[in-house]
Amino acid sequence: MSLHQPITRGARIIRTMSIQEALHWAFQTEKAQLDFDEYGAHEFDRPGVDILWIMAERHKVGVTVDGGGTSDPHPDAQVIAAVVEALSDDLGGRRMATQIADLARARSAPDWGQGDRLALVPCGWDWDEEEGAFVAGTAPTGSLWVWRDKHRNRFERRGPVCAVSYTGTAAMISAKRRNYLAWCGALLDLWAVLSRRGMLDTIEISETMPVLAPWRKAVRDAG
Repeated sequence: MSLHQPITRGARIIRTMSIQEALHWAFQTEKAQLDFDEYGAHEFDRPGVDILWIMAERHKVGVTVDGGGTSDPHPDAQVIAAVVEALSDDLGGRRMATQIADLARARSAPDWGQGDRLALVPCGWDWDEEEGAFVAGTAPTGSLWVWRDKHRNRFERRGPVCAVSYTGTAAMISAKRRNYLAWCGALLDLWAVLSRRGMLDTIEISETMPVLAPWRKAVRDAG
């Protein structure tokens, strides 16, 4: 069931959302904010304090929306933000929490390198008046460039040189995929917490999760 198909439970209207839809709703629709310094869950991160206590404290302090003059986010959105703030360091901590919130606001997922191709590109671009377009940039005449080949032989050249770099390398794509898998792992942890009975008042978190390795499907489709 999607978030557009609410169900009634007693006097409450319960919306069923996936963990990703719940994050989109909290951060993009309700404008929930992460605030590690003032209202963040890490302020309460001390021995003997569990996520339920954090949830209760978040309900008390509320969240201020940037710009002022607007209502606070929905209490469930504040709880979701508090749980995101409380991500442990082994799941990426604040860095991952910030990435999750930013991606949720954009209703997006991490780039896993789906459009990356191995390419050699200039490190800079210059405007060419004659061509009326940007062209590969070159270092000024007189610059000394030193490099080594794969056999570690040293070379030097003085004069205009176009510095280049590789993009879409296996190492770059692997790093993106590791980050995507780490994001999936963090969302699984958030799901485990937010799907507990009583954590949210008007939202029920479904078992739907993001595709774990979308690049495998891309390979199958390409084949």
